[in-house]
Amino acid sequence: MVKFSSIFLLFTLLAWNSTAQVTVGIQGGGNLSTMDFANNVEYKYIEVKYTKGFIGGIVLQFISEKHTGIQAEFNFSQRGWVEMDTTSGNNLKYKNKMNYVEFPILTHVNIGGGKFRGLFNLGPYIGYALNRSYTETDVNTGSTTSFDYTFDKDLDNRIDFGLLVGFGFEYRSSFGKFATEARYSIGLGDIDKDKANQSEVSQYRILGVLVRYSIPLNGKSTKSKTDQQ
Repeated sequence: MVKFSSIFLLFTLLAWNSTAQVTVGIQGGGNLSTMDFANNVEYKYIEVKYTKGFIGGIVLQFISEKHTGIQAEFNFSQRGWVEMDTTSGNNLKYKNKMNYVEFPILTHVNIGGGKFRGLFNLGPYIGYALNRSYTETDVNTGSTTSFDYTFDKDLDNRIDFGLLVGFGFEYRSSFGKFATEARYSIGLGDIDKDKANQSEVSQYRILGVLVRYSIPLNGKSTKSKTDQQ
């Protein structure tokens, strides 16, 4: 978290006296997340589904070229997955929920000219799990039990990392930039240290939709630089 705050400050100081456009904003939206249990024999007969969650945070853009720049984010992200266990006569539903702080550092591209533009974001992210819980439901009886999960440093990886790609649109006005974006995140880490073999991994797959509002941080209009070229 300290490193990410330092990156925000560094971008601001570098751009303050430069010709670059710097904007700061907020964003929020929803996640659809699931877990990919690759080569995990334990999940061979279990159906894994998506679950919904919230994502939102702070965004800083550093636009130094005509259509490209860097977008840094500091987000709170609710993730999880649903497991349907129908093995051995069971009919159980397990809903797993994990809350993360995540830090994407993205290459930002705006497409076209004028006030209405397309946008494209691509880059890595790193996240840290704050907490985890799960709910067990017997589908036959409807009975539900909730549990808080205690992380074990020998069994759990609380750090997650991966790649993120996003597409969307933005509208530039005298009041700032309004944007909407759909994105897909591929987890490359492994949340589980306890495994039967080295090829077994547990990785997130996340679909997200965000809306964003940002304003100039260094006094330069959001319509300057690229609108005139």
